[in-house]
Amino acid sequence: MNALPIPEERRKFQRVAMVRPIQAQLGAARVYILDASRSGLRIAHQGTVPPLGGKARLTFSFDDHYIELECEVRRNSLYKLAKKDGEKSIYHAGLQIISAIGESDAALRQMIATLVARALDEQKANARGIPAKAALSYQTGKGTEFIRCELVGGSWRKTETTRPDQPLHGFTVSAAQSRDEIEMLCEAYATGDDAARQLIKTMAELSISKAEGIPTRRYQP
Repeated sequence: MNALPIPEERRKFQRVAMVRPIQAQLGAARVYILDASRSGLRIAHQGTVPPLGGKARLTFSFDDHYIELECEVRRNSLYKLAKKDGEKSIYHAGLQIISAIGESDAALRQMIATLVARALDEQKANARGIPAKAALSYQTGKGTEFIRCELVGGSWRKTETTRPDQPLHGFTVSAAQSRDEIEMLCEAYATGDDAARQLIKTMAELSISKAEGIPTRRYQP
C-alpha cells in the first residue's frame, strides 16, 4: 500500500515511542498505539482500519486521562505476514490528527511529556546517557521570548529570540528559564548521546509549542 504525502509542517513534532503499546479503538477496530506526536500516531492493527484517506475517531486512555482524536489514515503497510492457519497479518498505519475532542489535546501533550520524562529517567541510569541533574523542571512557554542554545564547534552560542523553532544542534527554551537550568541543560546535551539529545530537544519543544505550555517536572533522585 502506498502512503499519502504528509505536509512538511506535520513532521515538525518529534515522535515518542510507547514503553508498551497502548490499546485503543479506531472506529470499530481494536488497534495498538506504537508511538505518538502532537500531529499524528503510528498504530498496529490486523487489517481493520479505514483505507488511505479514510477518517475515524481514535479513543484510548493514558494515566487516567481519556483521549479522543479525529484521525485520517495517511499510511498503511504490511508489517508481519501471517504464516499459518489461525494467525492474522499485522499492519502498521500512520494516522494524522485532524482534531482533538474536549480536553484531549492537553491530555495528549501531557502524555507525550510524561513519556519523554520517563525516557529521560532511563537515560540517567545509562552511563553513556545524560547526567541525572538534566531531569529538571522546564519553564513553560507563556510568552514570545525564547533562548536559543546552539552547540557550535564545541562551544555554546546563546541568543535571545522570538522564534520558537529548535536548532539542528541544540535547543530552544522559554526566556523565563533560569540561567542555572539552562546551563544544566547545555551540559546534559553536550555530554549525552544522540537519544539523550533528542529527548532534551523534544521536552524543550513541548514546553514552548503552545501558550499554556506543559506542566513542569522536577527531578527527584
